[in-house]
Amino acid sequence: MPILKNLPARLKGGRLSVELESTGELILRKMSLNHNPFEEPGSDDDWAKSNEGSLLDGGAPRDRNPFEDEEDENEANEERRGGSVKSGSIKGTLELIRGVSPLKTLGKLGKGLRMSGRSKGSVTPSPQGSLGMPSPMLKKKKKGRRSSEGSLLRYAGKCKERKESLPNGELCSEGDNDSTSRRLSFMKFRTKPKKESTTDYSSQGPEEEPVQEVPEVKPREPLSVLEILQLVTKRDLFLADTHILELEQECKEDLPTSEEVSSPGSKDSGRRKAKDVELLYEALQKELWQVVHESLRSSTAGPNLGLVVQVLQQEEQTDREWGQSESATPGGPRPRQLKRRWKEAVGETADQNLPKREEAMPGQLAAYLDQVRSRMVEDLNCAKRNVVPIYPEEYGAFQVYAQSYHQAVARRLQAITDSQLQVSDIYSLLDWLYNIYNRDVLGTVSITSPINHSQLGPLLPAETVDKLELDCLNSVRAKVTNELSQVLDEEEKRWIETLQKEEYQISLAHTVIKSLQEDLERSAAINRDLGARVAHCSLNGLADFLYSFQRKVELFHEGLMNQAGENEDGYVSKTIALVNCCPPFRNFVERCAQCDPANSEDSARRANTSLDRIVNLTVRVLSDRLFEHIRPFFDKLVKRKWLSNTEAYEQIESDIKEHFKKFCRMDNPPYQGLVSEIHRRVMMEYIRAIMRGRIICTSLKMRKRMAGRLRDEGNQLKTLFKELESSSSWLDSAIPHISEIILLEDTPSIQMEVGVLVREFPDVRKKHISAILNIRGMTRQMERQEILNIVKDIENSDGLTRLSRDRALFAEIPVTSEVHCLNVGFSRIALTASSCFSSFRPRRKRTPTREIQDDML
Repeated sequence: MPILKNLPARLKGGRLSVELESTGELILRKMSLNHNPFEEPGSDDDWAKSNEGSLLDGGAPRDRNPFEDEEDENEANEERRGGSVKSGSIKGTLELIRGVSPLKTLGKLGKGLRMSGRSKGSVTPSPQGSLGMPSPMLKKKKKGRRSSEGSLLRYAGKCKERKESLPNGELCSEGDNDSTSRRLSFMKFRTKPKKESTTDYSSQGPEEEPVQEVPEVKPREPLSVLEILQLVTKRDLFLADTHILELEQECKEDLPTSEEVSSPGSKDSGRRKAKDVELLYEALQKELWQVVHESLRSSTAGPNLGLVVQVLQQEEQTDREWGQSESATPGGPRPRQLKRRWKEAVGETADQNLPKREEAMPGQLAAYLDQVRSRMVEDLNCAKRNVVPIYPEEYGAFQVYAQSYHQAVARRLQAITDSQLQVSDIYSLLDWLYNIYNRDVLGTVSITSPINHSQLGPLLPAETVDKLELDCLNSVRAKVTNELSQVLDEEEKRWIETLQKEEYQISLAHTVIKSLQEDLERSAAINRDLGARVAHCSLNGLADFLYSFQRKVELFHEGLMNQAGENEDGYVSKTIALVNCCPPFRNFVERCAQCDPANSEDSARRANTSLDRIVNLTVRVLSDRLFEHIRPFFDKLVKRKWLSNTEAYEQIESDIKEHFKKFCRMDNPPYQGLVSEIHRRVMMEYIRAIMRGRIICTSLKMRKRMAGRLRDEGNQLKTLFKELESSSSWLDSAIPHISEIILLEDTPSIQMEVGVLVREFPDVRKKHISAILNIRGMTRQMERQEILNIVKDIENSDGLTRLSRDRALFAEIPVTSEVHCLNVGFSRIALTASSCFSSFRPRRKRTPTREIQDDML
């Protein structure tokens, strides 16, 4: 036999029939002509029922065997030959093909199968299409759409039952996997035979040459609705969209003609198809947007997202073609605008990922906004890494994501501002709007991927932002008017209740400034304009508050100035505590004024005036308390006893030091004002004691003693106030100049010293110089006039008028009536007689007491 010519040697001999028989059984078992390897579990009746009606009537979809038609044709041929496939064996098959060329036989067999396939209709066509022409049954069903007139509405209920029966609720059963494995094993069996040798071909006759026939390509059969739905659920999105478009095109072509309009069956079929298309689009979009949502944080979502992009592009192209077609009707199913809905899906993703509005608790808005900032930055960075590279450049994917998050944030902020906010939350929100969002969100994510800010728009409308800023100003006004006034009233009560305690600091200034400084700092950090407005508002309120504070301090001193009694120490300490509030208040006023210099001049002046009055009142009260103790000792200065007794001066110095043990607890600059005022008053009292003229020097020795004593006490006062940190050192030179005028002998030297004194103290007058000349015992009128003319010349000079008058010392020092000079001749005779009389006396040793008495004379 020619077909057995090239069999292996092991098949020849006695075991040939046995091995061929086993091989034939293996072939039949592999081909499984009596059992479809691609058939899902289920009875034939169920499949027949599902074929007679719609595929959606309850039968589960199944994969079809692409070799089923060929199997049926083989069975039909066997029946015509009177044989049975089920009872046949490999020996019968060999007998049939004995003596026939294998290629020719296979060619004729294929031709016979194709001819039988044309005469036999396919009951279960393959979803992927099969070779050959459509059967008459398919021609009846318009392009062979299997169960396309079935509806997904009826399938919904049965699908629910199948999901409950299946472990995972999937539409496909486990039979699919079995059929797939069978299909693969069968394909492995159908390997291409090796070419026969040239000797085999030469042994055959010319009639055995193979006949090559061009196979007829059968058009691809469209998928059913449920098969398309399976593609959607398996996320084969682009292929599913392609089939949906085909089904949609069928709906368009199946529109009833004028003869079929009256047929209710055609109407129902068209409605079902259109409804299936809409339901398939809903399922498709659900999967599309789910992929969009999952792809943001998944670095492996590229393939699925790529299919989404292909679907969007395909749908956009279909929309364009539909718009250009003449049959496009307004209100029809097109355009579907999936690209616009993709942007909406991105917006829904942003809305789902950002923290919800309900998470923003009162008083904690700053923490909520920080969560929004971190989540937005994180998501946009993920979009930049995982999503943006997959989309085409013309989609502007990063701009779409940034704009979607921007709009989601804007909706949350608008919802937050619809309710009443606390002041701290208002500052946090304004700072986030003006600074944090632009700097830490948009500025961070746009470093590598620029964002078109003009397309984003403002987060909140301008009128909403203005309302928030106005709420800040109203809060500052209410705080100054109500809260701070209440604090001042409570503080005033405490002044009286704690008068017996010595406290040199109170918390009033700290409380007020802390309350206002928070608004000032937060508003200035937001922007300069808001900071200036809040500073101006704070300064106006503070000026009113300080005026109230000044009035309460004045009332406090009026009530206790002369009634302190045993609470003297507590009164002094409380006075110092009140004035210690002035330096921080003054610094805060200056700071507020610098924020808005143009509009703050009047308010700053009113505030500083109140503070100056408090400081001046305190200085006057404390200095008066001191001089009540030391004034009696000034009356003992510059007398004859004073030349030999330093007790009065020592007591003055001791009292000053004792009082300054408390006064030094005063803060600067009020302390500088107090010590400078006491320094000035001490020097003024001392010079007043000199100007009383209670000592007239009648000898050079006496002038030397008096000048030396003045110089010593002047240096002691200078040292004392230097230790007390007085800034009025210009006062220290007055007493030394007076002592030099008393000590000098020649008139030119005296004139020069007087000129220096008048230039350093512009308020010195002729009466002051005349009193000093009387003390030194100058009786010659000509010399006196020459010296007094120096004062007159300096007073008339232009340079003196330009000197500052705030350094007044002599202006408040009165001068008693001048001592009448003795007759010059009488004084000379008296002095000559005294000298002669003393020359005849025996010289005795003079005791110090006697010497002092002589000096006094």
